[in-house]
Amino acid sequence: MSKLSVIGLESDKSALFDELMDLGVVELNDVSDKLLSEEWTDIVKRDGDEDEVSALDARLSEVQTILDMISRYDTAKKPLISTRQIVTRKEYEAVLADDAKIEKEITELNHLYEEWNEKKSEENVIVSTQASLMPWMSYDLPLEAAGTESVRISCGVIPAVSDVQQMKEKIAEVSNASEITLISKDQEQQYLSVWYMKADEEAVQDVLKSYGYAPAAFKEMTGTAQENMTRLNERLAKVQEEEKALEERFAGAAAMKKEVQYYYDRLIMARDKAKASENLLKTKKAFYFDGWVISKRKADVEAVLKEKGCWYEFTEPDKDEDTPVLLENNSIITPFETVTDLYSLPSSREVDPTPIFSIFYFIFFGMMFADMGYGLILSIVCFAALKAFKLEGLFYKLVKMLAFCGISTFIWGALFGGFFGNIITVISGTFFGHEIVIKPLWFDPLSDPMKMLVFSCVLGGVHLFLGMGVKAYLLIRDGKILDAIEEVFVWYAFLLGVVLLLFCGGFFPGATTLGKVLAIVGAAGIVGIPVFRGKGIGKLLGLWNLYGCTGYLGDVLSYSRLLALGLASAVIAQVFNALGGMLGHGIVAIIGFILIAIIGHVFNFAINALGTFVHASRLQYVEFFGKFYEGGGVPFKPFKKNTKYVNIVKEEK
Repeated sequence: MSKLSVIGLESDKSALFDELMDLGVVELNDVSDKLLSEEWTDIVKRDGDEDEVSALDARLSEVQTILDMISRYDTAKKPLISTRQIVTRKEYEAVLADDAKIEKEITELNHLYEEWNEKKSEENVIVSTQASLMPWMSYDLPLEAAGTESVRISCGVIPAVSDVQQMKEKIAEVSNASEITLISKDQEQQYLSVWYMKADEEAVQDVLKSYGYAPAAFKEMTGTAQENMTRLNERLAKVQEEEKALEERFAGAAAMKKEVQYYYDRLIMARDKAKASENLLKTKKAFYFDGWVISKRKADVEAVLKEKGCWYEFTEPDKDEDTPVLLENNSIITPFETVTDLYSLPSSREVDPTPIFSIFYFIFFGMMFADMGYGLILSIVCFAALKAFKLEGLFYKLVKMLAFCGISTFIWGALFGGFFGNIITVISGTFFGHEIVIKPLWFDPLSDPMKMLVFSCVLGGVHLFLGMGVKAYLLIRDGKILDAIEEVFVWYAFLLGVVLLLFCGGFFPGATTLGKVLAIVGAAGIVGIPVFRGKGIGKLLGLWNLYGCTGYLGDVLSYSRLLALGLASAVIAQVFNALGGMLGHGIVAIIGFILIAIIGHVFNFAINALGTFVHASRLQYVEFFGKFYEGGGVPFKPFKKNTKYVNIVKEEK
């Protein structure tokens, strides 16, 4: 990244921003800090129009609502995965050539939506009213009937747990003439019609309140419940018919869906330009901004700035200055940035760990999922998706990474002899009477798990040592050579010495002696260096650090999950194959075997693919990153076309 400062004329700002948005390689800095200084506020003020941004956001919301309605009622077949359509600037402008017509159609569709929304609200009110009337369907009196000059008629509800008979008796004690009828009952309430003399109203109401009585609200309904229900049904049918007509008009608007989508993306770009202006400072005739630019693209930016007659300056960031982070890798490594992105980007002072761990991730995934059949499926599906759909961003990288991991899965499946478990052996033995065994190119982990465990731990040790090596590189790069010796190299000596001493005595002469020497030198460095470099109690820190060797043992044992998940995938596959083989012979047995195999292997594929992805990532995040990685990098967010439906590209010259 390089710093960029620009001063230009207000009259050139709009055209300049269009060019910078097309390039998409410049990030604009927030100018709030500068406005805290009187040196700046005396001559400039913040650019931008918040009202314009708010208006564009509101318009975007309206257009998105219209697109949602069109998509909901569009009868055309929808793609499995929605991706942005790639168009040239010329094609894009051609679709939006008649702006006035498109805006008029969008306004009409917006009115249609408002009308539809009103009908939907009325439908909800009707349905709600019908639901409230259902308990009263057996009540024959008009709902508005409130009694006579002497008699009060009240309809209401009490909780389902209340005792109606007891309530009748209580009311009878305070009123000589009363009648309570239970109309209906549900799990929550009881629906009552209460008749009593008006002269006794106060006493009767006191009793009713004590039982949780609440009068029913029939609003402005007239006539019986049945009559009201009939009217509501008629009105509901009419409203639904009107809704359907409006929905058909939205379905008919599918023909202009592309124009609305293009218009939506134009609004996004206009909104983003308006928001970007808030990062500018201006006078009456000039503007200023600063930010970051990708160093490799400085020439492109410089050409645009020269064309617009701007003053500009590129400078390099200070040594310890934080800069935005953009990862740059080749087409093979880039997909594995998915793992880095899901964790945290490196800070600008670190190295990108992706090229280093990608090799191990490729190996670990294949070892844990190891099966030729599963690898073929994973690679074929992922590569087919990349071919069929124009995927972008993190999803593109994830799918491509899984495609590569499918290749690793196939390779390790061949090394371990797995093809949908042992399905070939089961099929040949069960249905043809002669077992065909796929022999592993290396060995079968199910037959020799200890060999797999040792290999996993050795591979894990290499992985950990590499992480420590990256830490040493960073320390040496920053001039902290003694720190590199204390934190990495003495540990290299100690750990290698312990391994040679305990496990390599029979491999070559002198291994034990060499191990002793390295272990002693390493331990002496771990304990002794803090004595010379530390202060106070820090001089004894080496003893505690030496105890930390147990942590390295735990880290190495973490790689035993390579064995565990590899065995789990193979065993589950073989179990389902065995279940299918137990059905015997014949057509029914063949059909049963196929069904069990499909269901079982789909389950095994799904659960172990997920587990493999998670645990392969965990080995990077915890064991590998834990040795050197801090993360916390701020992603580079360039001013660019963040369109939703179209990807506008430049025409080839």
